[in-house]
Parts: sequence; C-alpha cells; structure tokens
Amino acid sequence: MGMQNIKSIQDLLLAYEKGERYFTGLSFENGESFEGLNLSGSTFEKSYFCAYFMNTNLSNCKFIECNIKTTDFRGANLTNALIMECSVESTRYKGSKMDGFIFENNYFMGNIVGQEFIVDTLEYEDKYE
Repeated sequence: MGMQNIKSIQDLLLAYEKGERYFTGLSFENGESFEGLNLSGSTFEKSYFCAYFMNTNLSNCKFIECNIKTTDFRGANLTNALIMECSVESTRYKGSKMDGFIFENNYFMGNIVGQEFIVDTLEYEDKYE
C-alpha cells in the first residue's frame, strides 16, 4: 500500500504492520483516535493531525513540518520522540513520558517555540485541569 493511499487509521496500521515507518502527507483532521496504539519508530512529515494520541506509543517517533494543532498527547510515550517545525497551538501533553523528548523550532501563534514551551504547557495543564 502506497503512503498516498492512507486515508484511515486502519490503512495506517496495515502499512505499519507491513514495516512502513515513513509517512508523508497524511490528513487526520476530524478528531480521529489513535489511543493506545503502537506507532513507535514512525516518522510523520508534512502531515495534518487534529487527533487523539492519548496513551499511544510514539517512542522514537518524529513529527516534522506537521500541523498538530489541538492534538492530544496526554499519557503518550514520547520517549526519544521529536516534534520539529510543527504548528502546535492547543496541544496537550500531561502525563506523557518524555525522556529524551526533543521539541524544537515549532510554531505557536506566530512565534517559534522550543523545549521551554513544553514546560510552560505542562505547568498550565497542572494548574487548570
């Protein structure tokens, strides 16, 4: 299955099971739920996610040049993951495993944000949830 044919979570999981780990141009913009799935080691580039990754294994994953606005990563395993050059407004991370997590050169309300954004976001989530 070619990556351009991935239109559903089932398509993505089938490609993953067949060994594909590089995905580009995906569009999951309707609040799809990847909750509890294992997508470890995947690279998502130039993709759009408005989705739920709660309690998902995203260890060693890369999100590069993606729009992940309003995506929910609460409780996800982000160990050694990378989010870089992504739009990150209203993303959530509370309870995520973040050992070795790299968050750099991302875009928030017209500003470029890095690792400090995660600290601020977690503090905000702790205060208001």
